Amino acid sequence: MSYYKIINGIAYDRKLLEAAEAFTKGRGESRISLEEIQQLHQMALDAGKLTVIETRTLQYIAQHYVLTEPAKKWFSELNNVGNLEDIIYQIVREEFGLPNLRWQIDPIEVSGQQVGPSRDFPTALRGALEAFLRGNQGQLSFSAVVSRRDLAYNDSPNQEAILKSYLDMGTIFLIPKSPEARANFEFDTPDALDQEYFWVFGLQIPDFFPLNFVAYILRYQLGQHSEGYFSRKPDLETLAFRAIRQYAQYSNLQFEIDFDEVKRQLDSKPDQNFGNAIFYALYDGIYNGESSFSFRDFIGQEIWADPDRDVQDYQRDYIETGTLRLLSQATDPAFPVPDMFWPGISDVWVFGLEMPRKTHARFVITVNREMEYSSFNDGFIIETQPFEERVQKVIAEEFKLEGLKWVVNEEHDAESEYEAQRLQFGPDWRHFPGLLRQALNTVLNDYIRPWSVFNIAKEVLKEEVSPENYDTVEDYRAAIQYRIRDYLKTGSIEFLPIELPDNNPVDGEKVEDNWLFFLRLPALSDHAFFIILPRWPDDGQVPYNYGAN
Repeated sequence: MSYYKIINGIAYDRKLLEAAEAFTKGRGESRISLEEIQQLHQMALDAGKLTVIETRTLQYIAQHYVLTEPAKKWFSELNNVGNLEDIIYQIVREEFGLPNLRWQIDPIEVSGQQVGPSRDFPTALRGALEAFLRGNQGQLSFSAVVSRRDLAYNDSPNQEAILKSYLDMGTIFLIPKSPEARANFEFDTPDALDQEYFWVFGLQIPDFFPLNFVAYILRYQLGQHSEGYFSRKPDLETLAFRAIRQYAQYSNLQFEIDFDEVKRQLDSKPDQNFGNAIFYALYDGIYNGESSFSFRDFIGQEIWADPDRDVQDYQRDYIETGTLRLLSQATDPAFPVPDMFWPGISDVWVFGLEMPRKTHARFVITVNREMEYSSFNDGFIIETQPFEERVQKVIAEEFKLEGLKWVVNEEHDAESEYEAQRLQFGPDWRHFPGLLRQALNTVLNDYIRPWSVFNIAKEVLKEEVSPENYDTVEDYRAAIQYRIRDYLKTGSIEFLPIELPDNNPVDGEKVEDNWLFFLRLPALSDHAFFIILPRWPDDGQVPYNYGAN
């Protein structure tokens, strides 16, 4: 028997017609209900795509059989695709004011996706445009990318107009539900698409290539979001270059990536996106503050001279001097990584970052392979410079305090004590050069504590350095700090151990609650000074120092 039934010379789907006939006979009534018209529509979708003949057959059934009122309403809304171009035009041009935005939306695909109680297509399209303009999921979403690309957008009262101007350059797509149709689709779709629960729209803007955007609109309830991802069409080197230079926006960061190694790793997990991986290594991996060994925490400890400057400024300054590498489990002589730092290589991309002109620390950054639009990432600090050299670098090179003596206690050497305290009392992420910087910075800046170095120096110098001789309080404090530096150059500083010696803090601060330093400044005072850095500071609790006889 033929698959088709010919009526008045026109081919229709035989099985659909027979099913409609069955629904209207032998049941005591001759109408097709809402549930039955939806079943017919689902039968037509069994092959994954609604063909022209199946669409024609459904329309024939609606015209030649009696439908209940709910069935008529549902089928009428479903088949609004007859004037689809008019609907899209009204939404895009008139409602959203986008005179140049193009669209590629197949009426048959719209009809095929309009199943059951799903939100209708016009609502879905409006939701997609709203998601592109106002919603985001991750740093590659359309609104996030435009925000970084056009600096005026950050504080601009016209931010929506700026977003619209970029959106108006693009083309919007309704992504087919069938994997076979997506395989030959012009828009390079992401791998993981949950179209059972979402309408999915794509957005392509030539100026943003190779970055694509998608919007997900929940079918059965309110909710939508957008995200971005890198197309797989360009070669790997182009993807890396664009991700680093154009989207992470690093102009000078070098990258040494073996693209044969990239291909090997992609072969093991072919669905993963290398463009996304390298972007999120440089974005989440750098700016993320969640990891206990994150680069952000490291930089936070590096900052001592400019507390008003944004941490991200320092992060960018460091990274722009660096080199990024893609690592493999095999030993890389250019970037050796201890075994303890290797995560599950099959689950993550692993990158190495070094900045020898800024720091001897190296960083391992991991990016989850399983997530398209975001990443779980971690960072590991790998020190390559001996402990004592790091100490002297902070004292002599950074603070310019040549002459300040670092007291080495052979019984309780500082490196062993630091490791013991870090592991026993925490926090385990503290970086010792950061502790030393904080201690010296406190000596220079603590003008609150009554017996601090600053306030004792202020008293000693009151005849020489008077606030009346300075235009601002800041200038006066800077003059005191300048003299404190001279005192420090003849002084000594020591890191206090777990087993406190006789020079333990007179106010009773404990090692388990604080990192402790001991300071002597004979040129200033016969006081001994204690520097207190709370291990787990509460709100408003800051490092301080005080002197005692």
